[in-house]
Amino acid sequence: MTDDPLADLDDVPWAELQHSYGKADDVPGHLRAMQAGDRDGRYPPSAQLANHIVHQGTRSQAAVYTVPFLVRMALDPRLVNRYRFVRLLVAIAIGLDNNFLPNGYDPREDRDNLASLRGEAEDWAQWIAEATDDDERKQREESCEQVLIDAEAIVLSYDAVREALPALAVLLTSDSPELRAETANLFAWFPESAATLIPLLKAFVADEASPGAAATGLVALGLLGDSAAVPFVQGYLDNPVVELRWASAFALTRLGIVGPAVVDVLIQVVARPPERAETMSFLSGSYGSLAAMALAETPEATTPRAVEAMLVGLADRRGVERYHDRYYTAQRLFTLVFPGEPAEAPQSFGDLSNVQQRVVRFIADQDSDGWPTGGMDALRRWKVPTGRSDLRVYVGSG
Repeated sequence: MTDDPLADLDDVPWAELQHSYGKADDVPGHLRAMQAGDRDGRYPPSAQLANHIVHQGTRSQAAVYTVPFLVRMALDPRLVNRYRFVRLLVAIAIGLDNNFLPNGYDPREDRDNLASLRGEAEDWAQWIAEATDDDERKQREESCEQVLIDAEAIVLSYDAVREALPALAVLLTSDSPELRAETANLFAWFPESAATLIPLLKAFVADEASPGAAATGLVALGLLGDSAAVPFVQGYLDNPVVELRWASAFALTRLGIVGPAVVDVLIQVVARPPERAETMSFLSGSYGSLAAMALAETPEATTPRAVEAMLVGLADRRGVERYHDRYYTAQRLFTLVFPGEPAEAPQSFGDLSNVQQRVVRFIADQDSDGWPTGGMDALRRWKVPTGRSDLRVYVGSG
C-alpha cells in the first residue's frame, strides 16, 4: 500500500484520451507539478491543467480520469494550497460555476441531453450513409462520435466527483479556511445528494469561525435548492455579522423566500457590500455582485429603491481591480431595466421610463475608471447609444 496520491497515474492510457488541445499525454506532468507545488510561468499548474481538461468550462474526455488523483491530493495534508485541487473538482463537475449563479445546477439537463443524443443514433447513421464520398463520410462519422464523447464526458465527470463527496466531507473541518470554503462551494452543485449534504453544511456553518467561509456554506445550502434547509438558513437573516445576513438572504431567494426582510438585506449589501474575502469562494468573493444577482430574482428588482441601490454599488466599484464586480452588477441591472426587445424602440431619451432614464444618466456620468461593460447589449437592443460621448449627447449633457 502506498501513500502517494499519484500512485497508478501511469496506468491510465492518457495518450488514448482527449483534452481540449489534443492527446492527454501531458496530463500526468501537470498533476505531478501540482503535487510538487511547482510553478512554471504566470499560472499555477492547477490552472494549466484546468485549461486543458475543462477549457472554458467544457469538460474533456480526460477530465474524469483526473478525479481520483485530485481527490487524493486534496486529502493529503502534506500538500499546500489544497483548495486549488477542490476548485478544479468544481470545474470538472459542472464547468464554470459563475454560469449557474444564482440558481444552482441541474444535472438532469445534461443527462437528458446525453440520452437524446444517443436516441438520435439511427438518424446519424442515415446522415453518414448519405455522404457523397469516403472523405465526407469519415468527417461525418468523426463529428457524430465527438458529439457523443463530449456529452458523455460531461455526465461522467459530474458523476465521478459526486462519488467522491463522502470522502471529501472531512475537508469541512480542515485547518485552512480557504479549503473549508472551497469544499462548501463544491457541495453546492449536487442537488441529487442534498439529503446527505445539508446536515454536513449546517454543521459546518454553525461551527465556522470565518465569516466568508460560513457565508459560502449558507449560499451552498441555498443553491442545493432543498426546502429542508429553509429554517436553518432563515435563522441567519438577522445575524449581527453582515456576511451571514447577506448569505442568508441570497440563499432564501434561491429557496423561494423573497419577503421584505430578504429584499431589505439584499438592497443594503448591493449598495454597501462587505470587503471581498478570500474565504467566500463564490464569484471570487464579490458580495455585491452576488447580491445583485439575487435581488434580480425578486419582484422588487426594478423598483426605484432597488435600482438606486445597485447604482450606488456600481459607483463604488471603480478601477481595473473591480472590473468583474462592475461587470456582473451592470449585467443584471441593465438587463432588468431594458428587458428583451422593445415593441417599439424609443426615439429619444425622453421616451424612456423614469427608471431607464436614471440608469442611462448614471452611465453617461461615468469616466473610464467606472465605465460599466456588462449588459450593454440590453441598451443596444433598445437603440440607446453605448459610446460615452454619444450617450452624453443622448441625455443632453454633451
